[in-house]
Parts: sequence; C-alpha cells; structure tokens
Amino acid sequence: MKKLLLLFFTVAGFVSANAQDSCATAAPVTAGSTVTVPDIIGVYQLACNNVNGELTTGTPLGMWYSYTATANGQVTVSSSLPQNVAPNSVDTRVSVFSGTCASLVCVGGSDDVSASNYLTTFTFDVLAGNTYYIQWDNRWDPAGFDFSVAFTALTCFPVTTINNPSNLTTTSVTLNWAAATLSPASYQVEYGPVGFAQGAGTTLTTSTNSITISGLTVATTYDYYIRSVCGSGNFSTWTAVDSFNTLFLCPYTSGLDTTPQLQGWTIASNGPGAQGLNSTGTAGQASTAGYWIFTSSTTTANNNWLFSPPFSLQANEAVTITFYHRASTSARTLRVTVGNSNTTAAQTTVLATVPIAVGTTWTQVTVPTFVAPAAGAYYFGFNDNSAATATAVNMRLDSFSFTSVLGTNDYLTSKFSVYPNPANNVVNFSNDVNAVVSTVAMADLNGRVVKSATVNATEGNISISDLATGIYMMTITTDQGVAVKKIVKQ
Repeated sequence: MKKLLLLFFTVAGFVSANAQDSCATAAPVTAGSTVTVPDIIGVYQLACNNVNGELTTGTPLGMWYSYTATANGQVTVSSSLPQNVAPNSVDTRVSVFSGTCASLVCVGGSDDVSASNYLTTFTFDVLAGNTYYIQWDNRWDPAGFDFSVAFTALTCFPVTTINNPSNLTTTSVTLNWAAATLSPASYQVEYGPVGFAQGAGTTLTTSTNSITISGLTVATTYDYYIRSVCGSGNFSTWTAVDSFNTLFLCPYTSGLDTTPQLQGWTIASNGPGAQGLNSTGTAGQASTAGYWIFTSSTTTANNNWLFSPPFSLQANEAVTITFYHRASTSARTLRVTVGNSNTTAAQTTVLATVPIAVGTTWTQVTVPTFVAPAAGAYYFGFNDNSAATATAVNMRLDSFSFTSVLGTNDYLTSKFSVYPNPANNVVNFSNDVNAVVSTVAMADLNGRVVKSATVNATEGNISISDLATGIYMMTITTDQGVAVKKIVKQ
C-alpha cells in the first residue's frame, strides 16, 4: 500500500517521520511540504477545540508535528488531498497548540471540511520565531494519511474569532470579535441587507474589537464583514461573518414561502434523523411551497430543532403561537419551547408537547400562552423529539403565527405623544411613563430607514426638514419597549 511504501523513501517535497508519537518528539515540518502520517499510535492531548467530542470507546491517540515560523503569517494544514482514500484515513481531526510541550496553549483546531468531506483543513496565525505543535488524533479513524503544509506571509492579520452579537434590539446591535493577532490600530466593519455585494454596504471604523450599529430596520437580516486596519493603506483580508437579525415584533406570521418569511429562522441538528425546508410539491398548508420537514430516524430517538426569529418582548407580554402540522404513516411528537438564544441549551422552558397524528390533513394547534418574565430577546424552539420509527417518516410544519394580546409595545405607543403632526421641520416626542428613549428612526412606507438619531432621554425631537413630503413611520426605541407612530411630513 502507498502509505507503507512511503515509510521507506521520500520524493521531492515529501516528508515521512517515525518518532512523532508525542509532543516532545514532534516531527518538524516546513512550508510547501506534504507529510505522511503513519497509523495513529502516539500520546494524546485533549483536542484543542474538542469539535465533535471525544472517543466514546477505546483509547484516544495522537501523532505530533511541529512548525517553527520564520516570518509572520498564516499556516494552513490540510488532509483534504486526492490521495487520502481508503485504505488511508478519510476522516481526520487536528489540533494546534503554541507554548511548550510542558505547557501547551490552545490555538485552535478543526474536524470536517464539510458535511460530505470528513477530511480536515485548518488555518492559524504564526509569529516569527515561535514553534507550533500539530496533533492529528484518532477520534474517527486511526489509519494513516497525508497532509500538506502551506504558508502565507502577512503584515496585517485578519480577524479570526467572531463572538455572538449582543444588545440586539429592533433597530440596533453590538458586534463583537476577538482582537486580531498583533492588535491592529483599528477595524472596519461593512454591513448591509442579507446577500448584499461586499463593497457595496455601509462601512464603519472602530478602534476597539466591538461596535454598536444603530438605525437598522425592524425584523431584518443583515450580513457583515470585518477587517483589520494596520496603518495607512495596510488592511487585512475581509472576514465574512454569519448574519444577524434585528428583533421581531408581534404580530408576525410566516408560511416559510418567501425570503422575508424565512429571515431569522435557524436550525440545530443534535441527533439522528434529518430536517429541512421543502420548497417543491403541492403539500404546503397554504401554498404549493414552503413547509418544514422533520424526518425520523429508524434507529435512535430524534432530537432536531427549528428556531423562530428573535422577538423583542416586554415584561409580562403574553405571546400566543399557532401553527399547522401533519404526519404520514406514524404518529410523532413535537416539543415547543422558549429561551433567550437559539441554542438547545437555552431552550429551558417547555410550552407544550404536541402529538402529531397520522394522516395527510393539516391540523392547526395553539400553544399555551407564554408570558415573558422580563424584557428581552426570546427565541421559540420546535423540537422533534419523537421516538425512532420502523421506516423514515416525515412530520411537516407550516403557517406559523405569533401574536401578543395587548402587548407592552402597544401600551407604550399609547403613552407617547408626538407633535406637531402633521409637521414641517421638527417632530417632538415625550411620554408619561418615564421610558428612556435610546434611538428614534424614521422609515418610509417601504420600510427604508431614512433618518435616525440617538437620544438617551425621556423626551426630545428629531428634524424632518430634509425629508420629502409624505407619510413616515417613527420608531421610538426605549428601555421599556418600542413605540411606533405615524408621522405626516408636509
């Protein structure tokens, strides 16, 4: 076999090493080389990123390599090579450490390239003179394989670690990330509506690794990019980041049929079985397309999740959810939950366990009302936790509706006064419940924000002298909720 023959000779650019069974005996590798890993038999260090967990049976093992940087830049190690086919390993995992073997510091790690490619590619920052330790482990397969080593010199390092957005409201968000290597002078953030062409968005600059963006549109998905600024004309590459959603307000409906109706919905697959959006056929509850499918496992209990968009709810705001469901040949069960993030760990409150009966008829269900215990962002979860079935069975969900009965936002709107209205130049606003206004935004009837202002007071005003004659929606965001008023500009 190739992997055995390669233990006896090398060809140009090809490295083979035998003593790499511990960090202390890590085999040195260099940029531009391809390395043959023999069967994994060495000492194991807990996986740096612990992606996909540890071995459940057997003994964890590892094989070790070291890279000493001669210049600042990034190194990419990759087992995603054409020669890695059986009997070589086709399922690998890597961890990278800095420091010393006596005191290893996690740099990062990776597992699968994609859902269909179980080989591994991982890129990490390196600084001249430092040594980095690379461990390939037997989490999935102890068989040997090849990996390549590539180096790119950099004078400005990109952002590599993105933290979750925070302080989400209906019109603002705070974006956060870990400082790039060598702490650049500043960062640029470019954002725009989901799918916008990078380079055509709005660009902001910040001297810290965090920035608050205001004047956004309610219930809207945005994409954003970040890059380091290391001096005049010296930028890193842009780092593409996952989208974020501004908070939604009740009432809200979605048939999962159009792009706007899909914004904000997210998924998590935590067990066997499958799930996905069906956009073909004629089986939708209210249309020919757009309904969610959970497909059962035939071996193990299911545990897959669909999450609603994030909702801005006020303390004691009561939310009622309705949706339609149907199954086919076997009964199923569905849990409806709520939590403060779209993660399974956060979905701690179970609102209902819904039996999904056998049949091809769509049935509407109403979930018991949820009363928000405090103001904040809330996500609703739809969890297929059905038992395994003899054959794979589809459970379908469609036509979601979220309403709140006399929500706090409705109450707050009634407590705000805006004057004069109609107005020519300035609109004043005040309230009698001491709600502190953070931002005021003016949107046209197409939902486009045309003007915004930061306030931080219980009353104030906003100039509309530069707006065209017409009707605008004035969104007043406060510490007690959101008020929306219709303004006529003369």
